[in-house]
Amino acid sequence: MPVKQTAKPMLERKARATRAKPKAPAARKAPVAASKEAAASSAPTSASLRELARRLRQIELSGLAGRLVKGWRDDIDALVQARKRSYAGLQAVVRRQAAQVREAIGEWQTVGKVMVRIGPGQSLSHADKLVAATFRLALADLRELANLAASSQREAFEILQRRIDRDIDAVQRLLPP
Repeated sequence: MPVKQTAKPMLERKARATRAKPKAPAARKAPVAASKEAAASSAPTSASLRELARRLRQIELSGLAGRLVKGWRDDIDALVQARKRSYAGLQAVVRRQAAQVREAIGEWQTVGKVMVRIGPGQSLSHADKLVAATFRLALADLRELANLAASSQREAFEILQRRIDRDIDAVQRLLPP
């Protein structure tokens, strides 16, 4: 009997192996072809990433920490300079505005003295000219203040722009061609 017991499992395995296996449908091959097409279409992207990785490996790393800290310090210095320039510009605008107010008060005092001397009849006839001249002067003062503020802000922006340009140049020098 022991022979029959060992022969039976062997026969069962043989029967299972000889059974017809279903063939794989054609759809199974499509994902392989699709993955090859996807790989071909992403080849330019992966090639550019490989190129970037190659360039990054070639970066000179000695002294990099010192250069980074110096760059950050230069960035902060540029921000401080821009803030100082902007603040100085704001102070200049406020000083000029105060001077304009003092000038306007002085002019109105002079106009008041003249009007008292020439009398009410003459004063009313010149009032429309005075109002028009005052309006033109106020517009000129506003234009002057706007130009002063814009120039100080432009100078502050240029300080930052120069620093950004230097940072970009430094990064481009780090990356080998």
